[in-house]
Amino acid sequence: MQLKGARAIVTGASSGIGRAIAIEFARRGARIMLAARRADLLAELAEQISREGGSAAPMPIDVTEAGAPERLAAETLARFGGVDLLVNNAGIGLHAGVADASAADVEALFRLNVLAAAAMIRAVIPSMRQQRSGMVINISSVAGRIVIPRIGYYSASKFALTAIGDALRLEEGPQIRVMNVFPGTTRSSFGENRLGIRARAPHQRMPAVPAEKVARRIAAGVEGNRSSVYISLVPDRIGVAVNHVAGWAVARVLGRWARRAT
Repeated sequence: MQLKGARAIVTGASSGIGRAIAIEFARRGARIMLAARRADLLAELAEQISREGGSAAPMPIDVTEAGAPERLAAETLARFGGVDLLVNNAGIGLHAGVADASAADVEALFRLNVLAAAAMIRAVIPSMRQQRSGMVINISSVAGRIVIPRIGYYSASKFALTAIGDALRLEEGPQIRVMNVFPGTTRSSFGENRLGIRARAPHQRMPAVPAEKVARRIAAGVEGNRSSVYISLVPDRIGVAVNHVAGWAVARVLGRWARRAT
């Protein structure tokens, strides 16, 4: 998969990781359909990409609305003639204990993080099948590999997104590729916009990485045909590895964090 000339949809493109991905992909020659709810931020981003010599089209849209993924895919096909890359980036956090989170927050979380992402996949796969190529990129999380207390529902939503990506890879490969991305704490407005408790979550002890670093790793992963991408060796990859071989130790540390937060 080459980014030069690729036709890409990036959801949640107005800020954070999505914005950084759109800029990085455009710099490498991709044409980008920018999707998010904030029309003003999308217009500013499209203008910036254009000034830098790239190509991007803004489409203000809420991907959780019925029919929105299909409209987004159809607009991309009409404008670019196909879809080579889908970046399922739109998402939201939820900081609350499993027994304390509100039903409305849990439903909103899964509607965006899981159901909307799955709907986007269903919307673009027919055109990818027809052209016999394409890639789906799911922005999961290290919390989609390690269960994190106090963000248990968010963790569950990212486990679900990871599983959807893994199943899709088995079902549609090798012509349609799937890459799951596992960022750790990232420097963005994600924490400010999350549902539930506004205070810092107990796991947020490690330095945050810039969204631009995440975008560069993802772009390299696309061009390297990677099936999974971790952003940092420490603590992300090492944390997942330790959890795999000594889950009891990780659970003890995370449990201590959770009790202190309580």
